[in-house]
Amino acid sequence: MSSTRSRGPSLAVRFYLIAFNALSAAGWAYVIYLALAVFRGQRASSSVHDFFKPLASYVPTSIVTLLTPQPKATNNFSTTLAYFLHSYVPATYESTFSALAPVQSLAALEILHVLFGFVRSPLPTTVVQVSSRLILVWGIVERFPNTHSSPVYTTMILAWALTEVPRYAYYALSLAGCGVPSWLTWMRYSTFYVLYPIGAGSEALVMLSTISEWSNGKWAVWSTEDWVKAGLVAIWVPGLWVMYSHMMRMRRKVLGVGKGQKLGAKPKDRRKAE
Repeated sequence: MSSTRSRGPSLAVRFYLIAFNALSAAGWAYVIYLALAVFRGQRASSSVHDFFKPLASYVPTSIVTLLTPQPKATNNFSTTLAYFLHSYVPATYESTFSALAPVQSLAALEILHVLFGFVRSPLPTTVVQVSSRLILVWGIVERFPNTHSSPVYTTMILAWALTEVPRYAYYALSLAGCGVPSWLTWMRYSTFYVLYPIGAGSEALVMLSTISEWSNGKWAVWSTEDWVKAGLVAIWVPGLWVMYSHMMRMRRKVLGVGKGQKLGAKPKDRRKAE
């Protein structure tokens, strides 16, 4: 989302965008490091971790009643799924959330980047992607303790992070004029084929795990929030297709995969990419 206009941003804006993208790439890389440390049976502890942890407290999550922690609410489907996945995917909330929260919250600036004309990304796509993640981080994960031990939380944040590190690194190098390695360009515009379904599916399952039981007619006593979350889960698939279609168009534009060109051909002008 850090593409430039045809004339390019001013020098000050360019430096700002380079710093923003570099910081974001580093932040997401650190989230990967923290998560993988759990897979190795370790809990990452460092001065960087001590720096990130207090940052989460600066996000005003308690200023409205809707964002206060909620009692455990889940359903048999989510409980059974978590039981089977726990053998393969560990819970990583305790190690990762203090870094994930500020790094993902920083992405809210991307909406302003579009509004101020710093980048040419489509506003609707940017708003949907950023707001949906913020809802998941602060409106779901932070509020519902049962998500903290969920393996789909882990698959969700890893899909996010593995998508964002190449994306932000690509933009930082493009803006700095350093030349983007062809392998990084390929990763930026190819990994979404796998990571988007994993990420979107995990997002839907994380939200689904906070909905009360629905079997045997228990959906009849759902709260308004349960119905709203059920509606959001229902639109996750069409929402994924919108994002998928957008990235496939961008992939054809940047990698030159289209009429008369072969997969892996020399990338076209990257300034036109988002």
